Amino acid sequence: MNESARYGATDYARRDPNDRHPEVDPRPPFEVDRARIVHSSAFRRLQGKTQIFGVGEGDFFRTRLTHSMEVAQIGKGLALFLNRLPELLDAPVSTELVEAACLAHDLGHPPFGHNGEAALQVAMQRHGGFEGNAQNLRILTRLEAKRAGLGLDLTRATCEAVLKYLEPYSQRKALRGNSPDALLQVEKCYYDDDTEIVSWIRQGARHHFRSLEAEIMEWADDIAYSVHDLEDGLHADLIRMDHFGHEGTLERIAAYARKKGAHDVTAEAVQQLMMDLLSGLRAPLATQVKERRKALTSRLIHRFITHTGLKAREQAPGYGWTLHIPSEIWRETRILMGVEFVLLIRNPRVTTLEHKGRLVIQRLFDAFAQPDSGDLFPEDVREGWELVRHEEHARLRVVCDYIAGMTDAHALRLYQRLFEPGAGHTGAYL
Repeated sequence: MNESARYGATDYARRDPNDRHPEVDPRPPFEVDRARIVHSSAFRRLQGKTQIFGVGEGDFFRTRLTHSMEVAQIGKGLALFLNRLPELLDAPVSTELVEAACLAHDLGHPPFGHNGEAALQVAMQRHGGFEGNAQNLRILTRLEAKRAGLGLDLTRATCEAVLKYLEPYSQRKALRGNSPDALLQVEKCYYDDDTEIVSWIRQGARHHFRSLEAEIMEWADDIAYSVHDLEDGLHADLIRMDHFGHEGTLERIAAYARKKGAHDVTAEAVQQLMMDLLSGLRAPLATQVKERRKALTSRLIHRFITHTGLKAREQAPGYGWTLHIPSEIWRETRILMGVEFVLLIRNPRVTTLEHKGRLVIQRLFDAFAQPDSGDLFPEDVREGWELVRHEEHARLRVVCDYIAGMTDAHALRLYQRLFEPGAGHTGAYL
């Protein structure tokens, strides 16, 4: 693929100009970025973090790791499809760049899914906030140990491709005020402490347009979420045909879809789509049901990819194309997300685990947030904590980084050691 028409030295730049030596490492820059992400400790830990069903609920269900790999595959498919459109023939999107962004898009998510994220947001609301995507940027550009203080030192283009939100926490917070509901809201932002890094990534851009690659990454995530979580719900028998004969259920799903931007969705539209999708899954043999379920997911992904287009945007040099998603396709993904929210995320099998996870995160944070809690940290974290133990804002950010980086199992084991008599032992733990 000829990338020179779309990418140049500015896109390939790293914060450390002496980072790579092309005469020693002949790989293209975005291929290097993808490799650094895959080999990072944050990426490995995704195998122990909840997607919908808790880790350990069953080998079939997706974790954050398998979800990220599927997002990367869909993102690559989107890039390949878009590169065949006349608009991009002379300036194709790099599939390696899109894959790297997709693989990295969930690194900042804490244990226990969105409830873990909400618990950390409440704990950090007066100290810079917490948000999974903002934490993602912090991991990639600061915390990972590839380059001291520079994280993985990825190229500017890859950093921009994972930058979903273009406003700092303080600005988002000011818009919402200090009402009780606002305090519980997870802001979509980057951290104020990372303003300088974002300025480097954005090169002083004054508009609020994301890169085309960032849009592809987010759309790939939406497709994976709406389709693969449907598959998990069908496998768990939590999404069934009989659910779509209940008016109350249909209206709750429609309301969620409208909240997510599909403003014309009705209960009847939900029923029609789901009946169309699920009616073909019936079969006399279990193996046939599995085959038809897989065929359904493949058909939906293909439909969503091949109905994606491009729209010109002339007022921002370098950001000339944005994704165009037909309203029908947008509506279908939002209905599927509504189905998953109402029938999966609000199911007691999931909510009880989320409630437990939120309590675990809250109590761990309270324990580690104290100025005399240094002996609780592992040695590599304690070193950084000691440098800022008397500065509350910086100290709590260290605590937040530590807890956000845990897997579900790590957080539970640590909770048991700290709060459940007889649960600990003197051996080392991870």
